[in-house]
Amino acid sequence: MTVDDHEVVLPPPAATPQAAELAPALAAWLQRLHAAGLACQGVALHAADPAWRAPFERADVAEAWAEARVRVTRDSPVALSRVPSGELLAATHLALPSGQPGIVGALLSPPHNDRSLQLLLLSLGWLQLTLAAASLAHNQRAAELLELMGHVASHRDARAAAQDWVNRTAAWARRELPPEGRLRLSLFEVRHERARWWVAADVAHAETGSPAVQAATEVAQRAFVEGRELAEAEGQGQAWALPLLDQGEVAAVLVAQGEVSPAARLVLRSSAALAEPLLRHWRAAELPLPVQAWRALRRVAGRLRGPGHWAWKAGAVAAALLLAVLLLVPVDDRVTAHTVIEGRTRQLVTAPFEGFIAEALVRPGDRVRRGQVLLRLDDRELVLEQARLRGERDQAAGRLRQAMADREAAGVALASAELQGAEGQLALVEARLARAQLVAPIDGLVVTGDWVQQLGAPAELGKEMFEIASEGYRVVLHVPERDIARVRAGQRGVLRLAGQPHEGHAFELSRVTATASVQDGANGFRAEAAWVGEAPPLSPGMQGVAKVVVGRANLLTIWTRESVAWLRLKLWQYWI
Repeated sequence: MTVDDHEVVLPPPAATPQAAELAPALAAWLQRLHAAGLACQGVALHAADPAWRAPFERADVAEAWAEARVRVTRDSPVALSRVPSGELLAATHLALPSGQPGIVGALLSPPHNDRSLQLLLLSLGWLQLTLAAASLAHNQRAAELLELMGHVASHRDARAAAQDWVNRTAAWARRELPPEGRLRLSLFEVRHERARWWVAADVAHAETGSPAVQAATEVAQRAFVEGRELAEAEGQGQAWALPLLDQGEVAAVLVAQGEVSPAARLVLRSSAALAEPLLRHWRAAELPLPVQAWRALRRVAGRLRGPGHWAWKAGAVAAALLLAVLLLVPVDDRVTAHTVIEGRTRQLVTAPFEGFIAEALVRPGDRVRRGQVLLRLDDRELVLEQARLRGERDQAAGRLRQAMADREAAGVALASAELQGAEGQLALVEARLARAQLVAPIDGLVVTGDWVQQLGAPAELGKEMFEIASEGYRVVLHVPERDIARVRAGQRGVLRLAGQPHEGHAFELSRVTATASVQDGANGFRAEAAWVGEAPPLSPGMQGVAKVVVGRANLLTIWTRESVAWLRLKLWQYWI
């Protein structure tokens, strides 16, 4: 398989490997047939599972073998056919360890008789038992491997897991040796092109300068350099080294010193192939973060410098070009602010006294002229009060005239005071009656005050009844606190309204105030702007988003400014 990071080219699918126990079992069966006096030229096995197929070595019997397999049925369990060279091909059923049916064949040389066929059929029981025993041993080995991995995975760190694995694997391999056999097992990891001792069986720590460790290190280094298994004499004993690969490169070496039988080698291969990748990645994950980052950088640098890896190289070129654009190409640096449209002049119309709404003549959105009646308050009580006070005034005037005719100084003074009091109260009521009609103070547009549906509702003294905006409009920006230092009067920008998002309108800042307010949980300051050119069709209260050009900067600075400012503030806040 060729791997180029993101591009994987797979080879054609390989044939299913043959069951490991099949070839030794057939060879042993052939030897037993020879020992029984049968002149057997070859044996074969066929099953639906490709792993349980072993054809005849001779190509001239392939056609006869295929024909014989077809003839073997439940009613006719044995099929006999003669091949062109004179041998007799016998085929019959055989139950496989997996429970599937199979067909076994044997090629017998003359002479052919019933005794030869009987011996052949009787020996099938031995073949079936041998295959079952080998499959059972394979399953037992798999179960022991799973138990071993369970013990390894139960540890908290890679060093302890590796020590437990090498101890248990050495004990398992020693059971495959004769009683007098001795075995020392060591695991080496490859770093910087050298095999370095990591763990060894039966010892927690070892002196790297000891003769045993030095001898094992030399064997591991040779296995790393040659990239293959080594089995060689070492002093008075033997040494066997197994290089373990990671993506085609030697990542670790397992060294066994002493007598290593084929069964023990099988145990070591199976256990190392399953556990070593887990231990290696576990150990790498425990490294400090700077070390992992350095190794990742080295791997990336190796891919960029080495042959192939075109996807990585193309990505590096694209990243370099993108970084150059981010750093070298200046663009407008803009501050984003929420915006609302307000009238150039705003006047409030309030209730002059407590009363009830009698009639509403305008609604928000209506254009009004100065002096136009907007709303009438209920004045019936005031009219009655006016009539009563007029009567009292007339009575007080009559008493004053009578006192003056009688020339009573005291009566004149008292009647004069009563008359002045009645006239004052009457003037106050008439003034209130004159203000019972609310009129527009300026020409403009009614912004707030919809009282048409609230006739008869009470109106408290000083309550805001209407807001009138003049014909001119201004743009009011809510500049975030983090950007207010970069905003100045005279800067220009573009506004897009929520009701007209497809069209931008140019403006120029005319004033930046120190008035702070909170909108959407963010503190900001008020800034006012005027339109550049012809003002668009607007209504007070319209909202949008404005972007003020405050200078020019590269994209990387613009995109990271807020994060850098936040980090600086936090460092200042928590720095000890």
